[in-house]
Amino acid sequence: MYLNSIVVSRGVDLLVFPEMYLTGYAIGLQAVQTLAEFAHGVSMQVIAACARAAKLTIVYGYPERDPAGFVYNSINVISSNGELLLTYRKVMLFGNVDRAQFSPGKGYCLPIMLHGFRIGSGICYDIEFPEVARTLALAGAEILVVPTANMHPFESVSDRLIPARAQENGMFVVYANYSGHDAMFDYFGKSVICDPFGNDLVRAERGEQLLVADIHHDIMCSARALNDYLKDYRNAEAYIRIMDA
Repeated sequence: MYLNSIVVSRGVDLLVFPEMYLTGYAIGLQAVQTLAEFAHGVSMQVIAACARAAKLTIVYGYPERDPAGFVYNSINVISSNGELLLTYRKVMLFGNVDRAQFSPGKGYCLPIMLHGFRIGSGICYDIEFPEVARTLALAGAEILVVPTANMHPFESVSDRLIPARAQENGMFVVYANYSGHDAMFDYFGKSVICDPFGNDLVRAERGEQLLVADIHHDIMCSARALNDYLKDYRNAEAYIRIMDA
């Protein structure tokens, strides 16, 4: 893994790569089965060495094999001292590509404390379901990292849904997407880091780009003081009555 010198020189604490970063996304079942690794596999050891050398936390996507032989669309979170902090397996599988290549994850991971923030994890299609971000926010997430492999014509996810998820949950959302194309998809780029007001801190266009943003607690506190959706939330099942016509 090559770490851009800008990342190191800017003192970046957290680096997020796209979904299935180690292998590519739409590579087919045979390639996924061949390239899948255990969470603590060889690639993890190499990335852990990079994290230690650069003194930053790295989030990356890869095909994960479990001891039972199932393969998941997963991400690892590696700390700046090379420790595997978290492995998350994508729950919401997108279309025939995901379903043909992977088994679905069984649930979401509790946010982890990192660099002074509680960080939650999702992968690509997960973020398109508002319940996912809300569940993680209610569990304490202040930053949601979303490695992604999203393609044309779904640019509206980056343009509208990511800012909405950030605002409606009062949290930062880091959406790291591919650009370019493979044999199956045209990936639209538009990676973005949104603040808890739903504003872009920084946004890419269609081409390859490194995004760097500073994230501060006071922005989140101000956003939640203005629109405290999490505090005001009332369980819909308990409080919403569907009236008969």
